Amino acid sequence: MNIEELSEKLYEDLNGRITAVDFSDDLVIDFQCDDWQDYDTTRFFKITCHGVKESDVQPSVSGEVEFTESHQLLWNHNEPHGYLYYSSEPENRYEILGRVWEAHEKLFGGWRPLTDFANTYHAGQFIEFCIGSNGQLAQGPKPLMELYQNAIGSHIKTNYVPSYNPEGGCKALVFDTCFVICKSVAVAETSS
Repeated sequence: MNIEELSEKLYEDLNGRITAVDFSDDLVIDFQCDDWQDYDTTRFFKITCHGVKESDVQPSVSGEVEFTESHQLLWNHNEPHGYLYYSSEPENRYEILGRVWEAHEKLFGGWRPLTDFANTYHAGQFIEFCIGSNGQLAQGPKPLMELYQNAIGSHIKTNYVPSYNPEGGCKALVFDTCFVICKSVAVAETSS
């Protein structure tokens, strides 16, 4: 069985769960679920992730698993990066922050915090965002910077400046509440 077959067979009512995670050499995830034909039988799998770039996987319940090359979690690893600068003073910097935050949350839904990208300095303590008539608004993957630009619209003038292109070629293994960014995945069914 490969990861695509497991992904296709697995659904929420099969009580899927990550029972253990080992990151000695490659990242190995012990996963189990009810059999999709005989609900009284439990199936056990070892999911081995090769070339891991990022992971927040942990033991948890997961009714879905997806292995994809097109997910916003991959942008940090596969998309060109750059800086988003502003060169006009906003009428209301809190509105700008709200627009950026709303666009960010709609895209990531909690997968990545805004503070990973937006130039907010001491977020949570006080806001130093869009102070003055020019500065850095954010940095990160180009598609995200374009999303921020669109969210801001004509409220301030922005300019994207490219910085680097990551190696790329990564895929995302996405469970309900955790993920792994890696190059490839192998699945082996085990007896327990």
